[in-house]
Amino acid sequence: MILAATTLLSLALRGAACAGDHLHARDGHVHERHAYPHVPLSPPYRPLVWGDLNVIHTTDTHGWLLGHQKSSLAEPYYSGDLGDFSSFVTHMKQIAIDKDVDLLLVDSGDLHDGTGISDGYPPGGVDAHDSNKFVERLPYDLMTIGKYTNFVPHLAGRYLTSNVNITIFNSDGEAESVPVGVHHKERSPYNFSWSYIQFHWERYVNTTVQSVGHMIKEQWFAEAISEEPDAFTHAMSDDSWPTVFDAVRAVHPLTPILILGGHSHIRDCQQYDGRSLALESGRYMETIGV
Repeated sequence: MILAATTLLSLALRGAACAGDHLHARDGHVHERHAYPHVPLSPPYRPLVWGDLNVIHTTDTHGWLLGHQKSSLAEPYYSGDLGDFSSFVTHMKQIAIDKDVDLLLVDSGDLHDGTGISDGYPPGGVDAHDSNKFVERLPYDLMTIGKYTNFVPHLAGRYLTSNVNITIFNSDGEAESVPVGVHHKERSPYNFSWSYIQFHWERYVNTTVQSVGHMIKEQWFAEAISEEPDAFTHAMSDDSWPTVFDAVRAVHPLTPILILGGHSHIRDCQQYDGRSLALESGRYMETIGV
């Protein structure tokens, strides 16, 4: 199996608006469309390399859906907005179909709490209730929980929370602690994916978080890694990558492992051995990992 080379791309995907392109308001005033970026940008210096398994990765968007709109460097290189990203994903998905390869769209959490678009809501409302509707239109294959994210109803079966439980009332009216999402997911032909998080949310009184060190000793985890897949893909919103990596490597020393991280708001890429890759794709929709 071949893993595609991984690249961190600044999200500057928008072209200039067409001449005369504008929006008409109901009151008759003409609102000119803002075209970003305002300055010329250098094009990508090399094409993306495709493999058998390919990934588009986002993390820590924090409601930053309009792109970075200032003209001072390096903001123009981050000027792509959610619409540009959606278009990019749509085209990439079609290219993957044409090439007969697999392409996963993965997010590592923290989609809101950061801008007025996601955080501005009337008293008594739900944080990001409106802005999340835009994100829901993106064809995410896997998503993990962050400190500010819950997409379970929309992403049933694709929302992974291996060590985060929520207390609800069951049909008998009794309190019961259940996983927020699902522990792991098999996806053919690259079979297994997990997500982990290690936050301790004192303000969320109905939420419990199991440490990753204890989680890897659970029976479900042992059963999930008992058979060798083509690749392991882990979406994580904390810094416990080595713990999970070592647990998998103890059982499968040569199986490719892809770790997609978040939370620390950095661009980073590490290899723990010659058949693994760990990637974190920045913050605030400035970067996508490919």
